Amino acid sequence: MTDTSPGSDPHARIAAAFGAHLPLAGVRLQGMAALISGAGHAGPHLGTGAATALLFAAQGASVALFDVDPERAENTARLIREFGGRCTSVAGDVRSGADCAEAVRKTTEAFGGLDVLMNNTAVALAGDINTVTDDIWDRTIDINLKGVMLLSRAALPHLAARKGAVVNVASIAAQQGFGTVAYAASKGGVIAMTRDMAYTAGSSGVRVNCIVPGHLVTPMGGAHDPVRRDIRRRATLLGVEGSAWDVAWAALFLAGPEARWITAACLNVDAGSPSQSSLNTLLAAQD
Repeated sequence: MTDTSPGSDPHARIAAAFGAHLPLAGVRLQGMAALISGAGHAGPHLGTGAATALLFAAQGASVALFDVDPERAENTARLIREFGGRCTSVAGDVRSGADCAEAVRKTTEAFGGLDVLMNNTAVALAGDINTVTDDIWDRTIDINLKGVMLLSRAALPHLAARKGAVVNVASIAAQQGFGTVAYAASKGGVIAMTRDMAYTAGSSGVRVNCIVPGHLVTPMGGAHDPVRRDIRRRATLLGVEGSAWDVAWAALFLAGPEARWITAACLNVDAGSPSQSSLNTLLAAQD
């Protein structure tokens, strides 16, 4: 008799361990190569980059894990190798044009080309318009916005060769106030850049789209704080928490052939939370 329990399938074991709501295994990206920035992880909750890397690899893609911390990237790589996925780790800083170019070079050298770029690296540093420091502003804009430009600029010629796709990650912080002015500005810039990149890259057959996540259970999203998690869950229209997997499944759709006629689009993945105007007030009261 065939053992079909989760323990018998490494895809199922990883999905269960990290709270995936759907099975990982499939062939939707078979034969494709992807470069994902911010793809490392270091704790019990996956970030959006690590979850997407796992899902892409489980769906047949070869995945380059670009992260400023080599150890975090290797953590994700070990999980991918557990189910026989193909990946490579690339250390570097998205603020460096040279590092971005090197990440693209190593990816194309390892996999023979590039089909998908996911710009995922970000920091969310505190500070409203009255309290933000110059250093916080500059660091946030450099990582969250300039980094998208640098990595995209390096990748686009290779994506054009394969009529590939770019998936950027923004935030609902760009659409409603939360008192994090640098983060909001950077993510608003990502949305604007997505549309302008799509305008330029479309003639080369490259699609450029953006995911706009809501408040997720991720390391950046306060996974350690049960009070905030409960408030965010109740503030959604569906009454359930979002996780990094929700972004990963959206990225899989936008990267794959099902989205062949979609570009310059921004897909909100937030369970309707922006329509709940009290959310940010409730969250701010906990700070």
